[in-house]
Amino acid sequence: MAELASSFETARSNIEPSDDDWTNAPQSHQDIADILGADNTLNGWGINPILIGSYGRQVSIRRVYDVDMFCRLDEYPAGVGADEVLNCVYEVLVETYDEKSVTREDRSVTVLVPDADGLYVDVVPARKSGMVWEIPTEDDEWIATNPVEMTELKTKKNEVFDEMYVPCVKLLRQARRNLLGKDKPGGFAVEMALYTACEEGLVTKNNSMTQLFASAMEGVADVFRRIADDGFAVPDPSMPGEVLKFDEDADFDAAAEKFESAAADARNAADMSDDAGGKAALLVQGVLGSNDDFENVFPMPAGYESDGNKRASSTRTSGDRRPTPGGMRFG
Repeated sequence: MAELASSFETARSNIEPSDDDWTNAPQSHQDIADILGADNTLNGWGINPILIGSYGRQVSIRRVYDVDMFCRLDEYPAGVGADEVLNCVYEVLVETYDEKSVTREDRSVTVLVPDADGLYVDVVPARKSGMVWEIPTEDDEWIATNPVEMTELKTKKNEVFDEMYVPCVKLLRQARRNLLGKDKPGGFAVEMALYTACEEGLVTKNNSMTQLFASAMEGVADVFRRIADDGFAVPDPSMPGEVLKFDEDADFDAAAEKFESAAADARNAADMSDDAGGKAALLVQGVLGSNDDFENVFPMPAGYESDGNKRASSTRTSGDRRPTPGGMRFG
């Protein structure tokens, strides 16, 4: 097996949100929470915001361009429609931010936060419904969701995998960004495909990130292929008996093809011998690609050139009086 542990550790660091991201997201959340909480109507509805989504589950990667803010209405009154709630949130936010920065969407209100490096906050109101929550739909109705439980499930899965599940999710999100760009399915679909593959036993605990990543890529590719070919409905782990819904324009067939090819490269890299670490790293570089700060988020292991070949070692020793071959000119 090619030894790539050090390179994977560096790659994990290279895809972490930047210091600015870690500062801007929670600060923007708090600022908007304070604004909404100061409104008499929303305060009377018991508004209680938390961060959810990839940032809330701590699986975001560099760069963080948007965060989801789940505004629980603990005292939500009967008879108030979803549109009325969204309109109220919009009107409160537009008083603080200009109209160009606040957009009333079908299911949420989006804020482009000033001086936060292009960060968007998606404000989603929610009302309690038994053991789960409901968020607005585009037709003034409500639909069940359970993001708080989703975060807890992630934490439990990370414990089962000895704290390697979350780093693997981030690496998969980076692979998706490299392989698919802005095309759908998005990062959440990749994360849920991995969770499903783990639940089915396709991906199991491994103390080698090289092996775990290869297995995870194969698991996601398998789930995507079943969605594309068989209409497989991915179970919603946060709401037993329900299934997840992804973007209608998601092309799971194209995504499956790219993940299958990339998974083969990840597996080949994992199965290479120790003395082929450079060639293995080249394969993983092709899977993980680059981000805004690193040409290759996955670095070449020590002792290898950028082309994957071993670096030539000098036979000269300290005090060697032999001249260096080749012409040397000074002055």
